[in-house]
Amino acid sequence: MVTTSRYWNICVISPPMYEKSRVRGGYKDVKLNLAEEFFKVQFPDLAVLENLPSEDERYVQRILWQIFYHGETIRERALAGLCLRCYISQNILIACRKIAAYKPGNERPFTYVDLLPFVLNDDGKTLIVLDRDGKNQIMLGANGESRLLEKEGRFFSVEIIRTYNPELSKSQKLDNWVMRRTPQCLELKKYLWSFGYRTPSDWALLCRDIPKTLEPLLEVSDRKIVEVFHAVYRRDRLNSGKQGLSSEPTTKQLQEMIHLLGRQDLVFSTQILIYNLRRIADILRQDKLSKETGSPRTESTEIPEYSGNNFMLNPSNYIPNPNLPPSYSNDPEKMEYQDLQNLCSDLAIEVLSQAIAQKIEQKKLSLAKRKKYAYFAEKFPEGLRLYYQEKNPRNLGEIAKLWGIEWHKARRIFNLRELLTDIQYLSEEIFMNKIIQQQIDSRLQLVSQDPDYLKEVAEAIRGFIYDLAFEEAFSEIFTPKNQSRNSLFAQLLRQYLDNSRY
Repeated sequence: MVTTSRYWNICVISPPMYEKSRVRGGYKDVKLNLAEEFFKVQFPDLAVLENLPSEDERYVQRILWQIFYHGETIRERALAGLCLRCYISQNILIACRKIAAYKPGNERPFTYVDLLPFVLNDDGKTLIVLDRDGKNQIMLGANGESRLLEKEGRFFSVEIIRTYNPELSKSQKLDNWVMRRTPQCLELKKYLWSFGYRTPSDWALLCRDIPKTLEPLLEVSDRKIVEVFHAVYRRDRLNSGKQGLSSEPTTKQLQEMIHLLGRQDLVFSTQILIYNLRRIADILRQDKLSKETGSPRTESTEIPEYSGNNFMLNPSNYIPNPNLPPSYSNDPEKMEYQDLQNLCSDLAIEVLSQAIAQKIEQKKLSLAKRKKYAYFAEKFPEGLRLYYQEKNPRNLGEIAKLWGIEWHKARRIFNLRELLTDIQYLSEEIFMNKIIQQQIDSRLQLVSQDPDYLKEVAEAIRGFIYDLAFEEAFSEIFTPKNQSRNSLFAQLLRQYLDNSRY
């Protein structure tokens, strides 16, 4: 059973009592009258109960979820979401307590209070819905206006609702979904990773295939060790059907690995094999950490020295790590990525300007071919100028009045979301072609023609272009009336209109 008031009491972060106090804040429950009133209207018979039985609890959650996605009015949808956000906030608190309850070793580098800011960022003061695609959060203002929330400002509780679907599985409770999703919050994962917490074990990491970007950094002998580990340990694990934590290799498995390595003229003792397995696992962990958190890989400046033909470890002597620069800095793939970054910076403005010019001209031709809108083909650039002008930009309603047409017709003429999407895709295409062309024609050579590698490059370019110009540009089409639009896209658009004398 669950307390009914959980659907209108939201758990929020409580700041320290004094601004300069070193004592950390905690959390507190805040009653939301709007959520309570909405709940009582939707569930008058259940609202009077102090606790909800399990069947009623699932019924309430399913109905609120359906209203959030399919309610008759946008406000009704937002209020249903508010009730769910209240309920979810309590489970986020429980999830953080569970994460902080267990830590490796005896160290306690953080408490559950330290985790709350990453996932408990919803204060319940704002009404939120999702856009038509169900991907982006839209904030509703007091006067009926709406605004797209940027990534940094999105509520984690709404993200949980976005990914939850009670109609897919009757056994999937919202409580369990919150418990699963909370540790997956990217910012929380980065924080936990910084303590080495919730990272895969050495043996789990070694069971995975070596990332292609990491292969050049490993010695041939290291790659052979991993291959043998797969041939023995991963084989046994797959055959056993075991799931969960990976246990240490058995003595029998280690002996089989040593035998297989001996066939390749690599002689190890059990102790040295385990040392090398853990060393390689640390390299894999650093690589995964760098991808998860965005921080660079780190390596020790010194490593234990081996002596003798049998790689016997001498723990008292250390030597400089041969994997560190300058040899590392000469890695061809790393050098190529650096060159790619330089090219991206140099080509960005050129590519975006070219895509804007091309798509605006195409839009004019498209309007000219349609009888209802042919008159507005030549007026279209001037309309964009009014919408994106630096001071006192006009909204579509104001432009419609100037042109003497209805608002919905102006919306069809401009179709700003579609225009932005077309320019974004064209920018990506031009960017990719220019990168490949410069790699072929100038100082660069493609390290690999592998389709997976090219796909990685394309995805990196897509993210770069979106972050550079289009994330803010898409947000601007949801800005309130007369708010300035000054994204990179808006600046380049104005520049194009000025140069074209529209």
